[in-house]
Amino acid sequence: MEKYRVFIGENEYLIEIDGDRIWINGQPIYAGIHFLNENGLFMVEKDTGKREFYIEPQEDGTYRVITRGLQVDAVVESEKGRSKKRAEKKEAGAITAPIPGVVTNILVEAGDAVEHNQVLVVLESMKMLMEFRGPFDGLVEKVAVTKGQKVEKGDEMVRIKKVER
Repeated sequence: MEKYRVFIGENEYLIEIDGDRIWINGQPIYAGIHFLNENGLFMVEKDTGKREFYIEPQEDGTYRVITRGLQVDAVVESEKGRSKKRAEKKEAGAITAPIPGVVTNILVEAGDAVEHNQVLVVLESMKMLMEFRGPFDGLVEKVAVTKGQKVEKGDEMVRIKKVER
């Protein structure tokens, strides 16, 4: 059985994998995980429906996980003693393109106050529209793209600075 600790923000999860069986914090998860392409696109299929995820390894050893426009950075530590590294807490949130595409809509400007889960920018790629949402309440520090602009994987589109309420 493989065991991992996953840190997302202040939350910690224990993930256990035994063949095709998965537990999160001791609770069994009944889902199929399908690798869709080499760009890090996965589909998780549960009895409640399907959800696509992009998972991008970052240079600092963390993983950026994107689903339904929400983007989080995760630190993964193997229980087998692999490199254990906690990412420093980030006050600013960079919203980056998970794959090449074209910006079809920008819904914020620099200086705007945004709420968690608010749509910030829309990207079209592979005939799909992807909405990118605020990962937390904050202020838009920078809008790095324009409507109609082509972006490459990893290009920053919007940067949000976290504010406490």
